[in-house]
Amino acid sequence: MNTPSVPPTKRSDGSFTRPGRLLFRRTWWTAFIGFFLVCAGWVLASPYDASPDEREHIIRAVGVARGEFAPKPEAAGGGTGAFQHVPASIVRDQCWWFDATKSAACAQPPGGDRTVERVATRAGRYNPVYYALVGWPMAIWPNWLGLTLGRLISAALVSALLASAAHALVAWTRHRLAAAGLLVAVTPITLHLSGSINPNGFEIAAGVALIAALIPTMLDPEQPVRRAALVQIGIAGSVVMTVRALGPVWCAAILAIMLIPAKRERLRQLLRFRPAWWAAAALAVTGAAGALWTVAMKASEMMAVQVPPGITVPKAIRHEVVVRWPEYFIEMVGVPSWLDTHLPGTAYYLWFMAIGCLVLPALAFGAWSDRWRLFAFFLAPFAVITLSDALAAHKVGFAGQGRYMLPVAVGVPLLAAFVLGQRSKLDAARSASLVRTVALVVLPLQLAFLGYTMIRWQSGVGTSVDHTPLNPLSGTWHPPAGSATALLTGAAGCLVLGIWAWTSTGRRAGTAEQERLAAVSAS
Repeated sequence: MNTPSVPPTKRSDGSFTRPGRLLFRRTWWTAFIGFFLVCAGWVLASPYDASPDEREHIIRAVGVARGEFAPKPEAAGGGTGAFQHVPASIVRDQCWWFDATKSAACAQPPGGDRTVERVATRAGRYNPVYYALVGWPMAIWPNWLGLTLGRLISAALVSALLASAAHALVAWTRHRLAAAGLLVAVTPITLHLSGSINPNGFEIAAGVALIAALIPTMLDPEQPVRRAALVQIGIAGSVVMTVRALGPVWCAAILAIMLIPAKRERLRQLLRFRPAWWAAAALAVTGAAGALWTVAMKASEMMAVQVPPGITVPKAIRHEVVVRWPEYFIEMVGVPSWLDTHLPGTAYYLWFMAIGCLVLPALAFGAWSDRWRLFAFFLAPFAVITLSDALAAHKVGFAGQGRYMLPVAVGVPLLAAFVLGQRSKLDAARSASLVRTVALVVLPLQLAFLGYTMIRWQSGVGTSVDHTPLNPLSGTWHPPAGSATALLTGAAGCLVLGIWAWTSTGRRAGTAEQERLAAVSAS
């Protein structure tokens, strides 16, 4: 497929570079640094086993790093896991889970004991791909150093995917409002999980990157079919397919929503473009491999719990819709730590307002196909989790969480921002103002979630003002690098993301065609 050539730009040293490369370096690296610093703030602030099931994932990661990729499924870790052989210093019981009034001072940190123990983990049957990437530092250094390095690797993987999404939305579309969709879609719980050993953050970021690449590829007929976009679709889709058991379901849902209905001319372009076939092949192979692993290892099996008698499927569905759905909305924004730390309700209301300022106008101004996709991105994850919970409630209770839906649900603000930019009458100045306003709302909230969760870990938070300290630098427990270091790192990340939001909307509308050609050259 031929693409228009773009004249190179002369550097100060006399050498030349393509405009698309300059645009890539500016958008991708700025976004990467911003997201990585925010994730690193969570890394440096967190105690051991800071996010849901992190210890289980750490044991799995170290086991994979030691070569135990596919341990025998056994009655381990509650009956649905496997055993791994790991250093004793990472096997730690916790004393502050689910009790937000307790700080992490009572817990025993990883200490460096290399004595190998056979340990059960609920994550023992999970796909080893993510764990192989993050586990090796903890296998070498089973202490704070190894844990911090493993978390930082996880943060870098997530940040690379999110930066790729940022570049796709800014460089591969003409609508700067898409940047606001990314800022809203990446909620605090995503960055919290990304700063810990947990494949859920990696999965969510891959969902963001996949949808961000599909939007210009499938929905913007004025944009060419880019090789770089198809590479991103193949990589991000493969990550979604493999890291967690529901991955093939989520990826299939995303592709179906974006492809139906599809413009015939766009489909003909894709069918004639060889990289599209390679991307499709990658998704097919990884999807089959992910599903085969889940079936063979029984990775989706859940621990049976004692539940009240008489729970039928209709009753369970009613409970999900009436009781659980409101909780899911809150959890998708973020209930940090071990789902035991709720920020003041104002934080959630502000985030929902930021989402609403994109979604409601998109529904009002969008075409019927836009509305169908927005509703599908919302209903698909809720339907899957609600139905799966309802069918298994009599055995395992209600196990769904809002964060499980995010790989697909992030499509709502991402698509809404694109539709609003494409269909509305907002000029360049008003679009830039809206993006910057969203940034001024959500970026301080990112820092507020980090700071408040630090207070929870360091001092504990109570149910009244008298028992809730407001100083994230005080407390009976402090992270090894220091509380100020963690908070300043997160603040620096929010500042860099703010710079990205400003610069991504700062170019004149009259340069749109030059930007389009520059983006083509980047592919």
